Amino acid sequence: MLIECPKCQAGFQVPERLLRDRTRPLRCGQCGTVFPMPEPPAPESEPMAWPEPEPPPAPAADPPRPAPVVEEPQPEPLVAEQTSQAANEAPSRGLRAAWAASIALLIGGGLAAIIKREALAEAWPPAARLFAALGLM
Repeated sequence: MLIECPKCQAGFQVPERLLRDRTRPLRCGQCGTVFPMPEPPAPESEPMAWPEPEPPPAPAADPPRPAPVVEEPQPEPLVAEQTSQAANEAPSRGLRAAWAASIALLIGGGLAAIIKREALAEAWPPAARLFAALGLM
């Protein structure tokens, strides 16, 4: 509900749940004026009537056409040997190479941080606490 201060005309959007107690006075947040809660706006007496929509025009008198018949190819059933072979197949070389590269990158980064720990601790002081906790400083 929009509440307006009668003195400075400052407007405040106040949720209805906070305005349940109608006997409580309100205080303006800008000028500090204390004023009684205004009466809620009266609901409209009649809801606005919408005109009835016109029915759509009748379709032209074209004869119905039969739907074209499309034959879809039937999928071949999988043989039990094919499914078990696919399930037991090892991961591809590319996937293995990606895992190996990721692990090598993590190990290399860790070694570089340990080797250059003094420079890293000087550039970023919280790193000194980490290295000290690990017993490296």
